[in-house]
Amino acid sequence: MKYGIIDIGSNSVRLLVSDGRKKLYKKINTTQLGQGLAISGRLKEQNMLQTANAVIEFAREAKEEGCGEIYAFATEAVRSAINRDEFLAILSAKGIVVDVLDSKDEATIGFRGAYTNGKCCVLDIGGASTEIAVGDEKGLVYAKSMPIGLARIFDNCKENLAKIDEYINDIIKGYGQIPEFDELLAIGGTPATFVAMNENMTVYRPEIVDNYKLTLSCVEEWTAKIRSLDMEERLEINGLEPKRRNLIVGGGRLLAAIMRMLGRDCLTVRESDNLEGYLVALGEKAL
Repeated sequence: MKYGIIDIGSNSVRLLVSDGRKKLYKKINTTQLGQGLAISGRLKEQNMLQTANAVIEFAREAKEEGCGEIYAFATEAVRSAINRDEFLAILSAKGIVVDVLDSKDEATIGFRGAYTNGKCCVLDIGGASTEIAVGDEKGLVYAKSMPIGLARIFDNCKENLAKIDEYINDIIKGYGQIPEFDELLAIGGTPATFVAMNENMTVYRPEIVDNYKLTLSCVEEWTAKIRSLDMEERLEINGLEPKRRNLIVGGGRLLAAIMRMLGRDCLTVRESDNLEGYLVALGEKAL
């Protein structure tokens, strides 16, 4: 049987179509649901409608692809919004029930989707939250989500580097003592964007992104380069999605800061992420 899994994130909506064993394909629609959330605590009506429409379209596509089961889950933007019920009601009226994950479950499914072998640390930078999870084949030994991500950084700091760094360093202290691990893995749009830019991709190529070794120096150099360009000039960078060009500086500073905090100058980017992890958890009835 085919499965359709929809991830309602703070910056984008994504669809996974799977046969239950492997990915058939993924799609993304950047709707910026979490835009302005850090300032008002509310989801904007226009962004809610855009996001709901993207979810409805992906659900329709999954059904047409023959998916017997279709699931939708939401993360920090919906979880923390004062008016989350308004958004959920829009989808409920279309027959779409959304599983709003708590922070621990969000970290858990990211880990399950990305895990390879040995003792791994999985980093998931989103629009409104960032998760760090450490574990091995037996399960997690550490998992924590902090309310920081690309959209929150931009809402609070724009591209003021001093403010960005102060904001990041203050919040990531909340991760506390992170257990030792062998390999650092990263999922989500931020590390994937740095790979796409570094490889000059005119078309996104997941087979190149998956298991790519992304260095701290590469992240820092690209972040500095983008910061020196205006928004129009950034449109000329292959691999940088236009709707991400105002967020990527904060994302790069956050990614670099966490790599330094973890004492790593290189990480492995994974294409398999919380979408696959959610499907695994469903199969194990862990959610």
